[in-house]
Amino acid sequence: MTRSPWERRSSAVVSRHKESIAPAVQRLALAAFLAVGVARPGQAQTLTLDETVRLALANNRNLSLAAQEVEKAAQAVDAAKTARLPKLNITFLEPILFTLVDIRLGPFRMPLDLPHNFAFLTGSATQPISQLYDIGLGVKASELSRSIASERLQAARQTAVDEIKRAYYQCLRAESGLIPSRQAVDLFKELERVMDTLVVERAALESDRLDVRARRAQQEHDVLVLENALATGHERINIAIGRDPETPFATEMLPLALPAEAELAMSRAAVLDQRPDVREARIVIDLAKTDLSLKKAEQYPRVGATFYYVGQVNMPLLPGNIAAALVQATWEPFDWGRKGHERASKQLAVKQAETSLKQLEATVAVDLNARTRTLREARSLIAVMELTISAAREKLRVMLDKREERAVLAKDLLQAQVAIAEADHHYQSALLAYWEARADFEKSLGVQP
Repeated sequence: MTRSPWERRSSAVVSRHKESIAPAVQRLALAAFLAVGVARPGQAQTLTLDETVRLALANNRNLSLAAQEVEKAAQAVDAAKTARLPKLNITFLEPILFTLVDIRLGPFRMPLDLPHNFAFLTGSATQPISQLYDIGLGVKASELSRSIASERLQAARQTAVDEIKRAYYQCLRAESGLIPSRQAVDLFKELERVMDTLVVERAALESDRLDVRARRAQQEHDVLVLENALATGHERINIAIGRDPETPFATEMLPLALPAEAELAMSRAAVLDQRPDVREARIVIDLAKTDLSLKKAEQYPRVGATFYYVGQVNMPLLPGNIAAALVQATWEPFDWGRKGHERASKQLAVKQAETSLKQLEATVAVDLNARTRTLREARSLIAVMELTISAAREKLRVMLDKREERAVLAKDLLQAQVAIAEADHHYQSALLAYWEARADFEKSLGVQP
C-alpha cells in the first residue's frame, strides 16, 4: 500500500529518533524492570519495625502516665488493707491554770488547791470487728480499680503501637512510590524531548507535546508530595522514639510472603479474652457488684472494741493511770427508706454494666469480622497487582522485540515503560494496604505488644 508523503516523512523522523534514544530507552527499561527489587541506599542505619515499636513504647509519655496510675491504684490497695488493723491514737495535753479553781455547792464554796501546770497523756486502740467484712469489700474494690488501671495501660500500649505502625507504613508507602514516580519523571522528560523534535519535524501535534508536559508536571508534583510525606513520617518516628527529628534512618523492607488466613483465625472467646476494653467492662461489673454489697452491709450494726488509757502528771486529785476496755455497737434501725433507694440505685448500676458488656462484645464481633473482610480484600488486591505487573512487563518485552524491527513508535515504548512503573507503584501500595489492614486486624484482636 502506498503511503502519503506525510506518513513517509513521519516514519523517517521517528526512525532517526529511535536510533538516538535507544541507549536511553534501554537504560530506562532496565531500571523499570528492576523497580521491585531495587536496594535502597545504605547510608542511613536501618530501623526495623520491631525496634521502632520498642523504642516508641519506651519513650511514650502517655504510657508513663498510665503506668503511674497503675502504681497509684496499687498504693490505694495497700492503704485499704491497713484498715483491718487496730487504729492507734495518742494525745498529750498540758494545761496551765491562771485562775483559782473552786467548787460551789449552794452557799458553800470549796476552793481546790490545784497546781498551775499539769499534764495528761491519753491513748486508745480501736479494733474493728463487724467492719472487717466491709473493709474486705473495700479492699476488693481497690483491687478491681487497680485491674481497670492495668487494662487501660494495655489499651494505651496498643494505641501507641498502632500509631507508630501507621507512621512507619506511611514512610514505606512514600518510599515505594518514590522509585517508580521518579522513574516516570525521567521517562516523561525523555518523551517530552522526543515530542519537541517531532513537533519541529511536523511528525506530531502540538497538543501531544502539551499533554506530555502536563503529565510530566503532574508526575513531578506527585514526587514532591511523596518526598514531603516521607520527611514528615521520618520526623514523627524520630520524635516518637525520643531522637532528634533530623536523624536519618532507613526502613526495613517488608517480606512479601503473606501468612495464611488460617493462621490468623481465632475463636470469638479468645478475642474477647484478649481485648483490654472487654476485660475492663467485665471488671466494671464486678466493681458495681462489690459496691452493691457494700451498700447492703450498711444495714447491719457496727461493732468495735476499744482500749483506753489515761495517764496524768502533777494532778493529785486523780489516779496516775486509768485503763479501760470498751465494746461499742452502733445501729441505725430506721432510715426512712434511704438505704433501700440507694441499694436500688446500685442494682441499676450493675444492670447497666452488664448491658454495656453485651453491647461491647457484639461490637467487637462485628468489628473483627469487618477487619477480616478488609484483610481478605487487601490480599486479593495484591494478587491483582501482581498480574498487572506481569502483564505490563510482558507487554514491554514484546514492544522491545518489535523495536528492533522498527514496528513500534518510541512514544508507545515509553508509555509501556511508564505503565510498568505505575503498576509497580500500585503493587507496593496494595502490599502496604495489606499490612495496614493486618495492623487493624491485630489491634481488633487485642494482641498484647
